[in-house]
Amino acid sequence: MRHFYHKLRSQILYMIILPYLALMILVMLVGSGIAITLVADNWQERFNNQLGQVARNFTESFAQREIGNITYLGQIAFTAANEANGAPAIVNAIRDHNTDGLDLAMKGLWQVGLNNENVDQDRLIIFDTNGVSLLDWERSAANASDPIRYFGTNLADLPLVKAVLSGKETPIAGSDRLGDKYSGLIAFRSKNSEDNLYFFTVAPVYVQVGDDPKGTLVGGLLVAQRLDTLLQFLQSKSQAAISTIYDVNGVARSTTLTGVDLMDLDLGDTLINQVAALNTPVAGTVESSGGQRSGEVDDPCLDIGNLNGRLITPLESTRLPTCSVNTTAVLSNREYQVVYAPLLIRGVLSGYFAVGLSRDFVVSAWSSSRWAVLSVTAMLAMAAVFLGYYVARRITRPLGDLVDTAAAVTSGDLARRSHVPDVNELGQLSTAFNQMTEHLLRLYTASRELNRTIEIDAVLSVVSAASASFVPDTEVLALIAADEGYLFRTRPEAPDHLRALIGQQIPATHPLLANLAAQGDPESHLFPILDAEMRSQVGLGSAAGVQMLYTAPLFRQRRFSGALLFALTSADTLDESQQQSLAVIANMAQAVLSNAVLYAQVQQDAKQRQAILTSISDGVVVCDDQGQIVLLNRAAEQILDIYDWQQARLRFADLPLEQVSQRREVFGQGNDEQFQLGDRFITLSRAPVVAEDSQALGEVIILHDVTEAVAIDKAKTDFIATISHELRTPLTVIRGFTELLLRGRGDEELTADQSDLLGQVRARAVDMTNMVNNAILIADIESGQLRTELQPQDVEMVLSMAIAPIRQGFEAKGLELNLDLPPDLPPVLADREQLKRIFSQLLDNAMRYTDTGAVTVRASLNDQGNIQVDVIDTGRGITPEMLPMLFKRFQRVEGNNSAQRGGGLGLAITRQLIDRHSGKVNVVSTPGQGSTFTVTLLQANEHSLAVAQSNGTAAAT
Repeated sequence: MRHFYHKLRSQILYMIILPYLALMILVMLVGSGIAITLVADNWQERFNNQLGQVARNFTESFAQREIGNITYLGQIAFTAANEANGAPAIVNAIRDHNTDGLDLAMKGLWQVGLNNENVDQDRLIIFDTNGVSLLDWERSAANASDPIRYFGTNLADLPLVKAVLSGKETPIAGSDRLGDKYSGLIAFRSKNSEDNLYFFTVAPVYVQVGDDPKGTLVGGLLVAQRLDTLLQFLQSKSQAAISTIYDVNGVARSTTLTGVDLMDLDLGDTLINQVAALNTPVAGTVESSGGQRSGEVDDPCLDIGNLNGRLITPLESTRLPTCSVNTTAVLSNREYQVVYAPLLIRGVLSGYFAVGLSRDFVVSAWSSSRWAVLSVTAMLAMAAVFLGYYVARRITRPLGDLVDTAAAVTSGDLARRSHVPDVNELGQLSTAFNQMTEHLLRLYTASRELNRTIEIDAVLSVVSAASASFVPDTEVLALIAADEGYLFRTRPEAPDHLRALIGQQIPATHPLLANLAAQGDPESHLFPILDAEMRSQVGLGSAAGVQMLYTAPLFRQRRFSGALLFALTSADTLDESQQQSLAVIANMAQAVLSNAVLYAQVQQDAKQRQAILTSISDGVVVCDDQGQIVLLNRAAEQILDIYDWQQARLRFADLPLEQVSQRREVFGQGNDEQFQLGDRFITLSRAPVVAEDSQALGEVIILHDVTEAVAIDKAKTDFIATISHELRTPLTVIRGFTELLLRGRGDEELTADQSDLLGQVRARAVDMTNMVNNAILIADIESGQLRTELQPQDVEMVLSMAIAPIRQGFEAKGLELNLDLPPDLPPVLADREQLKRIFSQLLDNAMRYTDTGAVTVRASLNDQGNIQVDVIDTGRGITPEMLPMLFKRFQRVEGNNSAQRGGGLGLAITRQLIDRHSGKVNVVSTPGQGSTFTVTLLQANEHSLAVAQSNGTAAAT
């Protein structure tokens, strides 16, 4: 079990696929559960909303029917006489009991009611003050336009008719108004002696007499619709599946449901009480809520809106209880969701109604959605498993090959190679890994062979073989310092035309050697000799089969001691990687070759060894294979101040050498490591001592006393600082008086030539001042006096400070200066004055080398969360050869000899200041199209401030 668990943890395949599968399955299960729940709840909620809307539509349609009845009765009551057909006014006909006139006048009005879907009457009765009908018409099933006429109908015993004939006005529920029109349910007996239930509306009719505003009651009007017909109309309007109307006792009086006995639909006392309880105003509720209950989670209340069922004017607000019971019921073998609510007619409970929708839609929708979700989840889970496994294998298989190869290489098998055929990043990584391994193998072989020999010829053979493995047809020669010059040395197997150079001597004054000696002591760098005449002078011209020559100077104890010459038979120049490979070989061979030369000299004259060691100005320390000092020359004794080393048995590693950090990166040579021993400063180089049997016997350490050079370097820096400070004072005076003269403060105005000359004087003074300031800044940097106070700085403000003094220069050259800064740019962590100096130098550089166009400063927040500032110009651009040296000291763009050319220190200072801010600077340029200098600085936040303080850079020196 432990082995299985270790296997799971040790292979990326399982580390990728197992969490991925677990997460995917968990997400899918949770997602499918949530989806099914949400789908079910959503369908049920939609169904409830639809049912509520059906109930609202039902009661609104019912109310519209009552409004239509009242409107229709108003039309009848206010119908005037028709002179065309001799029909009298309806009111007058009622007053005069003119039944013939009523019959004539009502023919058109009867058709008007039939054409109005909110009236569509089944019975119309006009009666006198005794309640006896003057006109009683009933819709005919055969022809609705020709009604059935009844005579002598007596309505006097109907309570609502009595209220109308007595002129009674009752309050309208939910308002402060009185009404004289009434609606309700009534049963009329048909000709076949069946009682049919009607919904009716009755209204009084008044005749205006004298000044009485109300008039005299002359009778009344009644319009009614059959309840079963009305119910069909309401169902069509509400889009309900079933509809039922009950009386106040809960007895079903009419329904649209077929195949069910009405008695089976009667409401029980429990349901009636529940509807009543839900629609009872709650004590203490706010009036705006209408006393409506706000049900608990299990409260069956369903708000279906206004259920008053009466005429409502636009100025009247109603706040009646509007809750209903929402339940399910099985009717005719089908499950319905039914809403039971009170039927209010003109604010009076006249019964109950129920509307319902079939639940088949919800059940089927939920079932189909559930299986659809589960099916999609299952398919996605399977697809995720296969896809995850496939992706993991595509990644882990080549990674496994790379891991196995890396393990083999680490164990010493440098001949092992990775085999990844993919063309993606893994394939590229495999190719690069193989190239790196091959490179290491060649270098390792060369290093091993070099460590095995100390003969000059053998060293050259190893170096030639190693160089030819990187650059075919390459021969390596050496120029070794002799008494009066430098002698050629080649490997024994070299071609005859090169072996012919052995013994030839080149004077130290030859330009080739002078140029190499002037290069200093660089590391990992080759120098091409492009001058064919110079190659011919040393016998390495085209006549000798050499088309290109690369050189690597050899230094021993910081003194030029010769050179390695890489002779190529091809005229093509080497690319950077090839030069780097040859430079690494040269560096490895340098110490070995130096030791070989020393070894040859020692072997040649063993008797003079002690004298040679004594005459060497540098200290020589010889240690055994345990690191103990076995030999010191006189210089080493003086440098180390050790004279009893033979008795003390000291180890070189135990000497109190302290490494010295160097800041002299501009004027000084800050590349070599220096050590301090007391008051002395020294540098050292090491070389192993190997016997003929390849056994390491010890190590030779060369000590070079650079105390005087350090003192001279410091004196040089101090001298530059002193001279620069002394020069700045007169330059300030010159600039001040020149600007004063240019302002025209004298008695006479300056001529154009005088102004031009003074302008040139001022410009040169400004340039000299800038150069002096640069020199002072360099002195401060190298002396350690410059402090860097890192604080949050606003980029826009510092840019404005940097632009202000040089804006006039842009205007004088006709250059546009554009700023593209986002308004929400975060602050940077920087020293304000040094950041201003950085921006000033980059802007001044852009102005100097841009003749036309514009200079744009753009700032943004890069992907790493740092602030990136780009200075973009449209100048002449920089050649690719110049770009690598652009930020080094005294490097200037070739081809610009104008007065605006800088001193070659500005960009070097800029780089050092940016390094102090833990930032980066680089440049991208296209000759003829301009350059873009990019500065990347840290964003000022809690993390960067904490890091700066912990590193001690908040006040760096």
